[in-house]
Amino acid sequence: MKGQISENSEKLLAERIADDVWELWRAARASAHPVKSGRISPEKYWILRLLYNSGAHRVKDIATKIGTTSSPVTISVKKLESENLVSRNRDSDDERVVMVDLTKHGRQQFELWRRERIDALAHLFDSLGSEEKIVLHGLLQKAVGRKSERTPPGE
Repeated sequence: MKGQISENSEKLLAERIADDVWELWRAARASAHPVKSGRISPEKYWILRLLYNSGAHRVKDIATKIGTTSSPVTISVKKLESENLVSRNRDSDDERVVMVDLTKHGRQQFELWRRERIDALAHLFDSLGSEEKIVLHGLLQKAVGRKSERTPPGE
Protein backbone atom coordinates (compact mmCIF):
# COMPACT_ATOMS: atom_id res chain seq x y z
CA MET A 1 0.00 0.00 0.00
CA LYS A 2 1.11 3.51 -0.75
CA GLY A 3 2.28 5.45 2.33
CA GLN A 4 3.14 2.40 4.40
CA ILE A 5 6.69 1.46 5.32
CA SER A 6 8.17 -1.53 7.04
CA GLU A 7 8.45 -1.59 10.83
CA ASN A 8 12.25 -1.39 10.58
CA SER A 9 12.09 1.58 8.20
CA GLU A 10 9.60 3.27 10.50
CA LYS A 11 11.99 2.87 13.45
CA LEU A 12 14.85 4.30 11.40
CA LEU A 13 12.64 7.20 10.35
CA ALA A 14 11.76 7.80 14.02
CA GLU A 15 15.47 7.93 14.80
CA ARG A 16 16.03 10.48 12.03
CA ILE A 17 13.13 12.60 13.28
CA ALA A 18 14.54 12.53 16.81
CA ASP A 19 17.96 13.53 15.45
CA ASP A 20 16.37 16.40 13.52
CA VAL A 21 14.47 17.59 16.58
CA TRP A 22 17.72 17.42 18.59
CA GLU A 23 19.55 19.50 15.97
CA LEU A 24 16.71 22.00 15.95
CA TRP A 25 16.87 22.27 19.75
CA ARG A 26 20.65 22.79 19.63
CA ALA A 27 20.28 25.50 16.98
CA ALA A 28 17.58 27.21 19.03
CA ARG A 29 19.67 27.20 22.19
CA ALA A 30 22.79 28.41 20.42
CA SER A 31 21.07 31.31 18.72
CA ALA A 32 18.50 32.36 21.24
CA HIS A 33 19.51 31.73 24.82
CA PRO A 34 21.20 34.41 26.97
CA VAL A 35 23.19 31.74 28.84
CA LYS A 36 24.59 30.27 25.62
CA SER A 37 25.57 33.71 24.39
CA GLY A 38 27.43 34.37 27.66
CA ARG A 39 25.21 37.23 28.84
CA ILE A 40 24.28 35.56 32.14
CA SER A 41 25.19 32.49 34.17
CA PRO A 42 22.79 29.52 34.12
CA GLU A 43 21.95 29.87 37.82
CA LYS A 44 21.17 33.58 37.54
CA TYR A 45 19.05 32.92 34.46
CA TRP A 46 16.98 30.24 36.22
CA ILE A 47 16.46 32.54 39.20
CA LEU A 48 15.23 35.34 36.94
CA ARG A 49 13.05 32.93 34.96
CA LEU A 50 11.44 31.58 38.13
CA LEU A 51 10.75 35.08 39.44
CA TYR A 52 9.43 36.20 36.05
CA ASN A 53 7.04 33.27 35.80
CA SER A 54 6.01 32.90 39.45
CA GLY A 55 6.65 36.16 41.28
CA ALA A 56 8.50 36.75 44.55
CA HIS A 57 10.05 33.77 46.37
CA ARG A 58 12.08 33.10 49.48
CA VAL A 59 15.74 32.24 48.84
CA LYS A 60 15.14 28.78 50.29
CA ASP A 61 12.24 28.17 47.88
CA ILE A 62 14.25 29.41 44.89
CA ALA A 63 17.02 26.97 45.80
CA THR A 64 14.59 24.07 46.03
CA LYS A 65 12.91 24.90 42.72
CA ILE A 66 16.14 25.26 40.75
CA GLY A 67 17.74 22.24 42.40
CA THR A 68 20.52 23.70 44.53
CA THR A 69 21.11 24.97 48.06
CA SER A 70 20.49 28.38 49.59
CA SER A 71 24.15 29.41 49.70
CA PRO A 72 24.80 29.67 45.93
CA VAL A 73 21.35 31.22 45.44
CA THR A 74 22.15 33.88 48.03
CA ILE A 75 25.40 34.69 46.21
CA SER A 76 23.64 34.87 42.83
CA VAL A 77 20.82 36.98 44.27
CA LYS A 78 23.34 39.46 45.70
CA LYS A 79 24.99 39.75 42.27
CA LEU A 80 21.61 40.14 40.57
CA GLU A 81 20.70 42.79 43.12
CA SER A 82 23.93 44.70 42.39
CA GLU A 83 22.91 44.63 38.70
CA ASN A 84 19.48 46.02 39.67
CA LEU A 85 17.73 42.91 38.30
CA VAL A 86 16.21 41.75 41.61
CA SER A 87 15.36 43.24 44.97
CA ARG A 88 15.47 41.63 48.39
CA ASN A 89 12.90 42.61 50.99
CA ARG A 90 12.13 41.35 54.46
CA ASP A 91 8.76 39.67 54.88
CA SER A 92 6.42 41.95 56.84
CA ASP A 93 5.11 39.02 58.91
CA ASP A 94 8.46 37.39 59.65
CA GLU A 95 11.58 39.57 59.53
CA ARG A 96 13.80 36.47 59.25
CA VAL A 97 12.36 35.72 55.82
CA VAL A 98 13.87 37.50 52.83
CA MET A 99 11.73 37.70 49.71
CA VAL A 100 13.37 38.09 46.31
CA ASP A 101 11.54 39.64 43.38
CA LEU A 102 12.32 41.12 39.98
CA THR A 103 12.88 44.85 39.76
CA LYS A 104 11.29 46.79 36.94
CA HIS A 105 14.68 46.67 35.18
CA GLY A 106 14.90 42.91 35.78
CA ARG A 107 11.47 42.33 34.25
CA GLN A 108 12.36 44.51 31.26
CA GLN A 109 15.67 42.66 30.76
CA PHE A 110 14.00 39.25 30.92
CA GLU A 111 11.32 40.39 28.47
CA LEU A 112 14.04 41.68 26.12
CA TRP A 113 15.76 38.27 26.20
CA ARG A 114 12.39 36.61 25.60
CA ARG A 115 11.69 38.81 22.55
CA GLU A 116 15.20 38.13 21.21
CA ARG A 117 14.60 34.41 21.72
CA ILE A 118 11.23 34.53 19.94
CA ASP A 119 12.80 36.41 17.00
CA ALA A 120 15.70 33.96 16.76
CA LEU A 121 13.38 30.96 16.98
CA ALA A 122 11.04 32.41 14.36
CA HIS A 123 14.04 32.76 12.05
CA LEU A 124 14.71 29.01 12.37
CA PHE A 125 11.31 28.37 10.76
CA ASP A 126 11.48 31.02 8.01
CA SER A 127 11.52 28.31 5.34
CA LEU A 128 8.08 27.07 6.43
CA GLY A 129 4.79 28.66 5.51
CA SER A 130 2.16 29.50 8.12
CA GLU A 131 0.13 26.37 7.45
CA GLU A 132 3.26 24.19 7.64
CA LYS A 133 4.13 25.71 11.02
CA ILE A 134 0.64 24.96 12.30
CA VAL A 135 0.84 21.37 11.06
CA LEU A 136 4.33 20.90 12.52
CA HIS A 137 3.20 22.26 15.87
CA GLY A 138 0.25 19.88 15.92
CA LEU A 139 2.39 16.90 14.94
CA LEU A 140 4.99 17.64 17.61
CA GLN A 141 2.27 18.04 20.24
CA LYS A 142 0.80 14.72 19.17
CA ALA A 143 4.23 13.04 19.25
CA VAL A 144 4.83 14.11 22.85
CA GLY A 145 1.33 13.03 23.84
CA ARG A 146 -0.25 16.41 24.40
CA LYS A 147 -3.11 18.16 22.77
CA SER A 148 -2.17 21.56 21.50
CA GLU A 149 -2.15 23.83 24.55
CA ARG A 150 -3.49 26.77 22.61
CA THR A 151 -4.56 27.70 19.18
CA PRO A 152 -1.90 29.17 16.91
CA PRO A 153 -1.52 32.94 17.10
CA GLY A 154 -4.01 34.81 15.00
CA GLU A 155 -6.82 32.26 15.26
